[in-house]
Amino acid sequence: MSTYVISDIHGALPQFQKLLKKIAFSPDQGDELYLLGDYVDWGAYPLETLLFVMHLDRSSEHVHCLIGNHEEMFLSMMQIRYGLREDSGNLIAENWLVNNRGAGTWNEYKRLERYNQWEIRRWVEGLPLSCSVTVGGKRYMLAHAYPYYYDMEYGPREAARRRNDAVWRRLMLREDPFAEYTGGEKYDCLICGHTITNYYFDRMKGSKDWPLKKPRPTKKNRIFYGEKYIDIDCGGKLLSCGQDESVYLREAAARAQLACLRLDDMKEFYVS
Repeated sequence: MSTYVISDIHGALPQFQKLLKKIAFSPDQGDELYLLGDYVDWGAYPLETLLFVMHLDRSSEHVHCLIGNHEEMFLSMMQIRYGLREDSGNLIAENWLVNNRGAGTWNEYKRLERYNQWEIRRWVEGLPLSCSVTVGGKRYMLAHAYPYYYDMEYGPREAARRRNDAVWRRLMLREDPFAEYTGGEKYDCLICGHTITNYYFDRMKGSKDWPLKKPRPTKKNRIFYGEKYIDIDCGGKLLSCGQDESVYLREAAARAQLACLRLDDMKEFYVS
């Protein structure tokens, strides 16, 4: 029995399926799989990836899915379509469809039958912001970007801010994500995605007081280990970027990988 964590698949369905084979994920044997959000957008198979993840989640109690900022934007668009919220100045549409490359996801979604659209919306609405797991005597908080504590009471405004942080906040290099926590749990580490790990490696190089050993440079993105958090987003959203992209994106795509971390022994798995 093993516990695996993957984040930021972003429509890279073939690579995700290859990664599941590589780790020999077997829920029938008691393996646990935690997926930290951002299943849609950017990649070649955005909605197919979400449907595949939704099927995994619904077919096994050993698969646990969280919401990411891209599902949050997707959900906002779905709620606008069904009249559950207002579209204030179309900012959500502009931000998601253009800036975050949600157009492929949305176009595929609109072609579905009404019942299938409703099923997707119901599933996305039910995705939690965080969860926790204990492996090898260590207590981990899992979230897409930042902890959301279900054992703390929030007022409406504070809950909205905390929700936004859970899917959008970018951690600072030496930040303690548990600094504001006043609940009864004791967490050893946050595992998150959202920020491509090269962001932290670049800042670590220039940090004179970095307390941990600085790793050697690598050609591909690797999982980043901070003092209180582990970032496992190694750039899966860039795996489908082609030659028509900017020089910056082409260079970033050359480093991209889809990563998985096994918590039992902290072994890393990659597909590029």
